Amino acid sequence: MEPLVDGDPVRVSDFVLRGRLGAGGMGEVFLGRSPGGRAVAVKVVHPHLARQPEFRRRFRREVAAARAVSGAFTAPVVAAGPEDDPPWIATVYVPGPSLAEAVAKAGGLPESSVWPLAAGLVEALQAIHDEGLLHRDLKPSNVLLAADGPRVIDFGIARAMDATALTGTGIAIGTPGFMSPEQAEGAPVGSASDVFALGAVLAFAATGHEPFGQGPPLAVLHRVVTGEPRLDGLTDPLRALVAACLEKNSGDRPSTAQLLERITPHWGPPDDVSDTRPWPRAVTALIDTRVTTSTAPYTELSSTQVISTTAVSQRNAPLHHQQEQRTSGITGSREAARLFAELAADRARVLGADHLDTLTAREDQAWELGHAGEHTEAARLFAAVAADRARVQGADHPRTLADRHNHAWKLGHAGEHAEAARLMSEVVTDKTRVLGADHPDTLTARSVHAWNLGHAGEHTEAARLFAAVAADRARVQGADHLDTLTDREDQAWALGQAGECAEAARLFAELAVDRARVQGADHPHTLTDRHNHAWALGHAGEHAEAARLMSEVVTDKTRALGADHPDTLTARSVHAWNLGKS
Repeated sequence: MEPLVDGDPVRVSDFVLRGRLGAGGMGEVFLGRSPGGRAVAVKVVHPHLARQPEFRRRFRREVAAARAVSGAFTAPVVAAGPEDDPPWIATVYVPGPSLAEAVAKAGGLPESSVWPLAAGLVEALQAIHDEGLLHRDLKPSNVLLAADGPRVIDFGIARAMDATALTGTGIAIGTPGFMSPEQAEGAPVGSASDVFALGAVLAFAATGHEPFGQGPPLAVLHRVVTGEPRLDGLTDPLRALVAACLEKNSGDRPSTAQLLERITPHWGPPDDVSDTRPWPRAVTALIDTRVTTSTAPYTELSSTQVISTTAVSQRNAPLHHQQEQRTSGITGSREAARLFAELAADRARVLGADHLDTLTAREDQAWELGHAGEHTEAARLFAAVAADRARVQGADHPRTLADRHNHAWKLGHAGEHAEAARLMSEVVTDKTRVLGADHPDTLTARSVHAWNLGHAGEHTEAARLFAAVAADRARVQGADHLDTLTDREDQAWALGQAGECAEAARLFAELAVDRARVQGADHPHTLTDRHNHAWALGHAGEHAEAARLMSEVVTDKTRALGADHPDTLTARSVHAWNLGKS
């Protein structure tokens, strides 16, 4: 969630808005609270659409349709104001990432997670179709992953199955790579069109890439209509299920009832008393972050946002964010690693050493070892599972690339920065070729490569690489995206380590302003960038100005973090150091 910005509403009807959840073609989405404390997602329609009478009629009708859908795997409507200015609709807030975000950050899902995903999505489509509706835009960003299963959201372009069109003649609504052939050609559509989209979503979830590729919309639509889907890495029976959904002829696709019959033999829901989650460890970590955000006031600091500076041993050293934030205790992670090792051994015995669920358990073991601080052993395990992934799923499979990425990443945390940088350079090359230069995974690999180069002593080159990836992130993800800001922070840090302290100070000053605007003046990252601005100024010889700025940082850190917080104490030390030099 991002903070509200100037011009954002602070209240919609009875709902107090707390932050931004996202935006789309129809409107902006905010996290709100009801008077009773219920968390809701409030979508407020864009003003230019609200001024169109035809859109208002359509929105009114679709609000009524969405109210009728109440399936377990949808986000029910809580309230709406179709006649308000601007119109709005509030649904139950689902604490979890979208499927698109989960795949971008954690890679494709293991088969053991795709089956419950498929079951939940089919049940959601049944609930929609039972009310005589179509979704018409089922895609990864419209699927949220909650702790107990998926949720289908955004019926903003849903429409009744009758003949009454809600859009202009010949206007196709949907997202190119997830539209059915009949939808792409502007032909009449039915429930089978949503089934096609379901197949594309499941293929994306399992492989990490869209089955009809990316590119200009018309080129993607042409492949949807005439080309064969790319299902590399999928094995039967999941591959057969997805292929059936992606049949070109709508009459050849299975119904939702037939899909459930095919899914049930391969996945059974857990007992009612079970707290087992259907997602891999990395995805559940994303879900836990959303849960924290949705239940604590936005101005409070969640446990996942604390920046540790215990590694800073010198009073005149800059503060620098950690690449890995630990949210679980070392003891718990070691026990989890032991259990995952046992699970991997049992899965290898029962399912086979090359079964995808066995490989996933080995990944989870490595992940937990890393959380426990055993980075060398985690790196060794990631290297081994990467080799097996390459043999089983292919060298270019997203999960293989992810394991290679994690191998290099853990090597870096084990102190082997030069080797980590070399390996990550190879990962960057392969991710660029397979996923594309602008894919979030590719950009992240570039950042980690630069980070390891810097820690290997190549600060000037690291700064150059961070500047390049920050520029690309700004173009692809936006100038205010937190990853963009972090890469700018890393660039300034590397410049300071290279001795270019005046330039580092300038960059930190600009970054602190942007952090304050995006994350708030009291956010720890904002305070850290102000700290580093003053630190770099001092090392550039401007000790008096550095002391003045650091005095302000000390005051604000004392208020925001507390007088005894390690960051506050470090700021006091740097303040005194600069006073002594001035």
